[in-house]
Amino acid sequence: MLDVQRMSDAYIEAIYFTETGDLDQPPATAELTALCRCQVYTACRRFSDSLREAPWPLKLDALDAAQLGHDLWLTRNGHGTGFWDRPEIYGQATAELFTMVAKAMGEHDAEFDVGETSH
Repeated sequence: MLDVQRMSDAYIEAIYFTETGDLDQPPATAELTALCRCQVYTACRRFSDSLREAPWPLKLDALDAAQLGHDLWLTRNGHGTGFWDRPEIYGQATAELFTMVAKAMGEHDAEFDVGETSH
């Protein structure tokens, strides 16, 4: 069984890496909204659940949940890296499958509480 909480934590870590601290971005100390945190967990759960329907057996226990979380965020939001360029981790066919699933989920806009306004 895949550790969805660990995957979610890593997904959030990737959000902070790509979405905070630069010009026109919230500060790195900004908090994700409660809704965004729920959406993160739901996205990771949906991704995990979808893997049960893979066209070949996947050894989910052998996968690093944290790496999956990072790569899910990076891939679905087009950050120039992710599942598709990590065949050494996932294997070529599995990397392509994970990329298709992530892209099918669509982009995810992170929302932060930054005082009186949200980003």
